[in-house]
Amino acid sequence: MENTRVEEFLQPKAMLTPGIAGGVTMLIANALWVAFSLPPRWTSLVLSFLLGLLVFVAKGGVPVWQRALYYLLNSLIIFSVSIGTNYVGVGLTHPPTQQTSGVDPGARTFFGDWVRAP
Repeated sequence: MENTRVEEFLQPKAMLTPGIAGGVTMLIANALWVAFSLPPRWTSLVLSFLLGLLVFVAKGGVPVWQRALYYLLNSLIIFSVSIGTNYVGVGLTHPPTQQTSGVDPGARTFFGDWVRAP
């Protein structure tokens, strides 16, 4: 019974997998940015396509061309979710009305603006 649930989760047509993977991608990309100054937008894109490979692990008799299409779409969804999740965090930690804070301007915070990051 539990094995069936795992297989359902890894189905290429399931949208829950890219959603969760997007959150995980955002967490990993932000952690790598804070710890090692890796550019989060590129790190997130690479991680999205790596996590998108789950499509090829799934069983279900889906043709290869269809799996490749799912791979591309799921990877882009993972990337989109990771960017959206990051901007929710930015909005919560740096509200638009609050322009000044006690944080050193050169210090890295966990949620940062990926698009404007150097």
